[in-house]
Amino acid sequence: MGKLMINGEQYPAIVVKAGLDDTQTRKDATWSSDKINEELEDVRSELDIIVEEDRPIPTLPGAEITDIERKIGEYCASLVHDGDTLQLGIGGIPDAVVTFLKDKKDLGLHTEMAADGIVDLIEAGIINNKKKTLHPGKCIATFAAGSQRLYDFLDDNPNFELHGVDYVNDPNVIALNDNMVSINSCIQVDLAGQINAEVVKGMQFSGVGGQVDFIRGARMSKGGRSIIALPSTAAKGTISKIVPFLDHGAYVTTSRMDVDYIVTEYGIAHLWGKTLRERAKALIAIAHPDFRAELAEEYARRFGETLEI
Repeated sequence: MGKLMINGEQYPAIVVKAGLDDTQTRKDATWSSDKINEELEDVRSELDIIVEEDRPIPTLPGAEITDIERKIGEYCASLVHDGDTLQLGIGGIPDAVVTFLKDKKDLGLHTEMAADGIVDLIEAGIINNKKKTLHPGKCIATFAAGSQRLYDFLDDNPNFELHGVDYVNDPNVIALNDNMVSINSCIQVDLAGQINAEVVKGMQFSGVGGQVDFIRGARMSKGGRSIIALPSTAAKGTISKIVPFLDHGAYVTTSRMDVDYIVTEYGIAHLWGKTLRERAKALIAIAHPDFRAELAEEYARRFGETLEI
């Protein structure tokens, strides 16, 4: 059974592929795009049963921003320029980034997920999409998840459009936005710059999501940049998230050839176009101080030289 909510997925395709013959609609669903309404009308003629559902749209609690996330957000925001178009996710780090964008001008939004952090920036005129080279004047997303305030803001908002993920996350479409900046997170990064955003202790923790799509789209964008932001440690400071090698059983979500910037609370490592030796040095410099000596030992074994830390 398909749910048609605050979601720009292409439901005719879903109905056909899944063999569905009924769907649910919500009385309080937010229709923020004429495109969605048109697609719904197309679907209606193909359905046998429509069940109207009258329960509130699920909301997500706001993330509490930690001091570490705030510092990471400040570094990420320093890489955002006036006129850039942003992709932001959900959680403490994206929310922290938003708090440091208040002095920016004429930002745009092209993102898979719309979350609460964008509302203040749009209301303040910081995100106004004036400089966008694709869909100028419009915020573009695939779905929204957050508070009731977010849903109310999107409701019948002519400046916000939801499109299918096959369109929004297409790297070739993303690249049509000049100065595209993607901001994502991960679980681990190794000294070569390989990203694990999926596996913890050999177990699948999350999906790939749109990370690779937006990183590649941003790289192809004129003036674009991609950022992977993460705390330097996990498990209350006992585990380094910058590691010599990804854990056994972990997957490479984003290849080292695609990575641009890595950000922790200790700074920014720019990896694009760097040698393996340069990458390792840059990443050790933004690792937690408690783990730098261990990482430097691996550097010495790998490259045959001592690294001053």
